[in-house]
Amino acid sequence: MNMPKMPLPTLDDRMKTATILALFFVGLFAIQGVFMPYWPVWLKAQGLSAGEIGILLSLPNWVRVFADPLIAQRADHTGNRKTPMLWLAGIYVVTVLAFPVSSNFWWLAALSMVIGFTYAPLLPLGTTITVHECKTRDLDYGRVRLWGSLAFIVASYGVGWILDGTSTTWIVWMLFAAGVINFAIVTGMPDPQTERSLRSGSSLIYLLRKPVFLIYLGCIGFAQGAHGTYYSFASVHWESVGYSHEMIGAFWSTGVMAEVALFAFAGKFVRGRHPGILFAIGAIAGIVRWIVLGSSDDVWLIMLVQPLHALTFGITHLAAVSFIARAIPQQLATSAQSLMATLSMGVFLGSSIWASGPLYQHFGSHAYYAMAGSSAIALVFSLWLMRSWRGEDKTFCD
Repeated sequence: MNMPKMPLPTLDDRMKTATILALFFVGLFAIQGVFMPYWPVWLKAQGLSAGEIGILLSLPNWVRVFADPLIAQRADHTGNRKTPMLWLAGIYVVTVLAFPVSSNFWWLAALSMVIGFTYAPLLPLGTTITVHECKTRDLDYGRVRLWGSLAFIVASYGVGWILDGTSTTWIVWMLFAAGVINFAIVTGMPDPQTERSLRSGSSLIYLLRKPVFLIYLGCIGFAQGAHGTYYSFASVHWESVGYSHEMIGAFWSTGVMAEVALFAFAGKFVRGRHPGILFAIGAIAGIVRWIVLGSSDDVWLIMLVQPLHALTFGITHLAAVSFIARAIPQQLATSAQSLMATLSMGVFLGSSIWASGPLYQHFGSHAYYAMAGSSAIALVFSLWLMRSWRGEDKTFCD
């Protein structure tokens, strides 16, 4: 029996879908644009040590190790991703309001764990919806995703400008405002009811038994882990050597502007390349970037290497998404996205951020040299992936 063909999406329908998907990344990364550069600054203002700051910053990453797979596997089994996103985005907003109640370390630690459980899973859930809609409606994922990077730029630079004339107290309230905007956007997200997983057992264990998938996780894990010192102590260090909050925002924005350019124009390049090649490019850029930041605080050298963020993060992210789109069946896509996010941004980056606390406390900016080592390991895994997976379309997971 011939199934009726689905009508092709109209241009107006494609534009509406692209707009709401882009807004999803705007809301999500506006939060990051406040959190990444300035949350360490807020924690420092509460009188916490570098070691305590490192622990608090790593906790959300560790919690996502359990939260992401739990929520993702449930989403794959039900075929529903939007409903859990609404709950998570709402709880996040309420949690942010509790931070000013006390500067006690254990209070902040408990709230940090809730943040990890509610904020982190939004990305793999939303990315799965986005990749599905982009494939269904013939949209360019990179050009949708770049609006999140633009939001990060506006938030990081804008908050720096505001803080130079106000108090660090405003950081919490700007996180709250970004969270409310994010929740409002999630309510308008598409709600594709994809096929339920045909597997009765754990899709996570099934994927983790695939050697090529483990090699892939090594590529993205060590590449993302190499950002630990940057995410946790770049702003603290730049502030300590005399840079203004506005200048710190400019440093962060410069890196993400290069990332935006990559997302806007790299679509054809990414589609025609083996993900292992893309991972290798990002790893080599990481070795260069972290060695330079570990060696100098000169403003021109910082501005020179910050655009490498387009490679250390941007092209690595596109490689990770491309691999899942090409190698993983749709019924396992959220589980694969979750494992990728959990291990790269949870285990690897969480460990790196935690280690960066004592490393920065004892060695200052030389802690970046350890990040260069992580990039070197990512390069080895990238070469291994090129040898182990020939670019087959969803063959090793079927």
